[in-house]
Amino acid sequence: MNRRNFLALAAVPLQAQRGLAYDLLIRNGELRDPSQSLRRRADIAITGGRIAAIEDRIDPAQAAETIDAKDLMVTPGLVDLHTHCYHSATGLGIDADPIAARSGVTTWVDAGSFGWDQTAGFRRFVVQPALTRIYGFVYLYASNRNPDDDVLKYVRRGLDSTGKTIEANRDILLGVKLQVGSNMNGKYSYEFLKMARELCDRHKVPLMAHISFAPPETTPVMELMRKGDIVTHAYNGHTLGIVDAAGKIKPGVREARERGVWFDIGHGLGSFNFAAARKALDAGFVADTISTDIYNLNTNGPVYDMPTTMSKMLYLGMSVDDVLLRSTYNPAKIVNRLEGMGQITVGGPADLALLEVEQGEFRLIDSQRNVVMAKQRFIGRATIAKGRRMRVV
Repeated sequence: MNRRNFLALAAVPLQAQRGLAYDLLIRNGELRDPSQSLRRRADIAITGGRIAAIEDRIDPAQAAETIDAKDLMVTPGLVDLHTHCYHSATGLGIDADPIAARSGVTTWVDAGSFGWDQTAGFRRFVVQPALTRIYGFVYLYASNRNPDDDVLKYVRRGLDSTGKTIEANRDILLGVKLQVGSNMNGKYSYEFLKMARELCDRHKVPLMAHISFAPPETTPVMELMRKGDIVTHAYNGHTLGIVDAAGKIKPGVREARERGVWFDIGHGLGSFNFAAARKALDAGFVADTISTDIYNLNTNGPVYDMPTTMSKMLYLGMSVDDVLLRSTYNPAKIVNRLEGMGQITVGGPADLALLEVEQGEFRLIDSQRNVVMAKQRFIGRATIAKGRRMRVV
């Protein structure tokens, strides 16, 4: 065989070379997709990055590779709505694929690690090489301000550049991210928030608002949030949180939800507190999405990964299906870039997680290093991204 023929053959999928029907077969697993009330024992066959068949039994001889998922749940791939995987000068960005391979995450959303001037680098060096799917929220302003610049004028001057970047990169940019709180943007937080509102309205994209420490106060922040926006760090226990000291939901929070604002967990190094989460849940306020806010300072604790964060919500009383819904379908609706993301459907994307709910005694830690002992935890056993099994390295 000459080199030209060899290269042509190498470009053909392995299953086609062998005359097989499927690239990959997942057998004996329990399919679990709460968005469709799907829970059944079945096999899933994958071809060309798509789910080709779901049947009670599929002949393994028809697949180039087979995975035995006995005693495991086969769920939609996990969608982590708040992460940091852009490698900026701070060095906080994670390498997404190695963590994905062991955790079941098939879609990452970078929450504002880069400004408009770094978006090309985000696409070229983060999105394009990844085996997983990666999207992002661009930060409101670039981080190259001259110390002598007037801060408010600097941010306003950059709005047009941020807007043009959004328009040119709508395939990967979901909206705008801003950190709101006295510890993040100081006395300018509320003014920046109003600028972010103006920018998002102009370009019809959602705003993701990090909330931490007042001022500003919770109520005026909520008043500026619109349908489709995301409030992240919902269970942080800080003064710009959603729950007051008495355990009541603060004014404006429920009204924001009624308008269609999403509330996200965004665990992070300092933004998830068991007591605050318990108060919110007891008040009937369940977060819409579960995310990690993972970056290099918290991968060895307290965050670790998406299954660990999901386990904390399981400990707090959510059902397995409640947790899965908020880790797959709900954040996929916010991403809204790929039909079928966050679900298991024939013809849909073959982004799947093989998970186990393990029984035992497990130590879980929140951001303030409070420790609880859980009876159950989620464990990632395999990750299928774009139809391919990811390998743990």
